Amino acid sequence: MEKIKALHVASFNGNIGDNANHNGFRKRLIETLGREIDFTNIEMREFYKSWNLRDFNSDDFIDLCNNHDLVVIGGGNFFELKWDYSHTGTTINIKEETLNLIKTPILFHGVGCDIAKGASQNSIEKFRLFMERITGDKNILVSVRNDGSYETIQKLYGNLFDNKFYRVPDGAFFMDSKKYDFPEIKNDYKSIGINVVADMKEIRFNSEVKGFISYENFINGFAEELNELLKKHENYQILLFPHIYSDLSAIYDLLEKIEDKYRRTRVVVSPCLTGKGSEEYIFGLYKECDFIMGMRFHSNVCAVAQNIPTIGLCSYKKILDLYREIDLNDRVIEVNKYGFKSLLREEIENTIINLEKIRNDYKRVNSNIFKESIEFYDAVKNWYITN
Repeated sequence: MEKIKALHVASFNGNIGDNANHNGFRKRLIETLGREIDFTNIEMREFYKSWNLRDFNSDDFIDLCNNHDLVVIGGGNFFELKWDYSHTGTTINIKEETLNLIKTPILFHGVGCDIAKGASQNSIEKFRLFMERITGDKNILVSVRNDGSYETIQKLYGNLFDNKFYRVPDGAFFMDSKKYDFPEIKNDYKSIGINVVADMKEIRFNSEVKGFISYENFINGFAEELNELLKKHENYQILLFPHIYSDLSAIYDLLEKIEDKYRRTRVVVSPCLTGKGSEEYIFGLYKECDFIMGMRFHSNVCAVAQNIPTIGLCSYKKILDLYREIDLNDRVIEVNKYGFKSLLREEIENTIINLEKIRNDYKRVNSNIFKESIEFYDAVKNWYITN
């Protein structure tokens, strides 16, 4: 049986979580279709105005799509409605005329829909027209990821698109990681993994809103709790995980506040890796940790997916939405609000005491996530066969 030639438009050299997403999605897609798939990767950033290397509406892109058996767009946060210049209000700046010229089946896989950074009425209307076009085309199958995106679309358009697209688990829930001889691991200590971020400070830490704190207050408070943790639990080291280059700034800020006797002996920073295979190393290193405290979406997904206990550090709505959607509301703390320190301190102690119970809880959650995903992947198979 011939291989399927698939064109995959997504982020491959940005946030390492995207690589985990593609890792798990491709595994499930190959299993579902029962065929080998030869993927051609196209970096989504090449279509961004800031890079300006490709154009969705060019003859070159249309021909590229039509020379493949399947086009996949996503996953990624590409239904972010903040781009007024775009024909769709999103980073997928594609015209209806272009879609009419693409004869290859198009799968929008697990795309995130986000209005937290703002969305103009112009973008909202453009996206409505775009959704009407792609959900009404038998040659196109649309899905959004389980991070509150479905509810965001309902909030914007009511029941207009009910039952016209799928809500799917992020592909990273099905990823595979690998075990290496990790130099970051010290046999003298157990490890706690942490991912902190410094991007979108004005959104994550808007201290002008009542009850919310600044980024600086968060860093100071978080460092105080980590110093206390290391003092109380002498058998632990901290392993800091950057998922993208900007996380290194947050790591630096945090390290500045960690007591010198700890940061020189019991704090390790993992490599900042990108590209294919990087997720196998970094999320393999996650598995060496007793638990993970993460701010990024995929820091939480990739830990939960591997039955690693988590404390979600929420400074952005999608983290709360994720834990709500997978029914783990008690595993997340809003660290951008006053009073987070005492809640975090209590949850750290609770987690250390109940590691095995939490692992078993996550096994049940992952079993349910897999079962829920079967409907979508069966739909993809039937859709692809009939196209």
